[in-house]
Amino acid sequence: MRPYRADLHIHSILSPCAALEMAPAAIISNAKKRGLDMIALSDHNSTLNCEVTVALGREAGISVLRAAEVTSAEEVHSLVILPDENAMLGFQKWLERHSTHAPHDPEIFGYQLVVDVHENIVAEIDHFLTAALDASLEEVGAAAHSLGGLFIPAHIDRQSFSITSQLGFIPEELFVDAVEVVGGMTDLLYPVVRNSDAHMPEHIGRRFTTYMLENPSFEELALALRGEKGRHIISVTP
Repeated sequence: MRPYRADLHIHSILSPCAALEMAPAAIISNAKKRGLDMIALSDHNSTLNCEVTVALGREAGISVLRAAEVTSAEEVHSLVILPDENAMLGFQKWLERHSTHAPHDPEIFGYQLVVDVHENIVAEIDHFLTAALDASLEEVGAAAHSLGGLFIPAHIDRQSFSITSQLGFIPEELFVDAVEVVGGMTDLLYPVVRNSDAHMPEHIGRRFTTYMLENPSFEELALALRGEKGRHIISVTP
């Protein structure tokens, strides 16, 4: 085993708030430049750019996990990280079933583009992806776990769209695999991770977590979050 650096919260040009420079190829290139071993593509309420990023990452020697940043009915953001393509496809169907299909104006909110490995646009999503789903936070977690995925409330120390800003606390009955923080909040009852939440190329890897793993994979990450078989979180960037 050895240390691996991971940034598990990165947006592509599918997220309306991301820069148009955040094409999958640029994400992989910048992740490699910043010495990351593993990333997760975590667009708002969609996984549609994951598979192309996985393929590009494989070519470049970067492990890419399939994920989404999900907005629950309470307007809480959470990372859902999926174990494989089948789980991702199942979760994408779940996301589409629970979408509220809020109107979207790309001139105001930004473009929502699905691309191929050559950066050709293959689809443009016409409803506002960051809008809250009609599913509760508990339902988001249950959907993630039913597919073998990980459920991680995002940026819990932010003043908006976090579990603490929206609910004021983490419910005891809510099963989370870890929590993501931005600042110095680390004295918690849950495994704590940091990620960049990058919306532009230069932000990729600005925050990351170092894990002790056998290899950079979903299975090893899950073991590390549980602290099993010698896998564990080594450190988080300040």
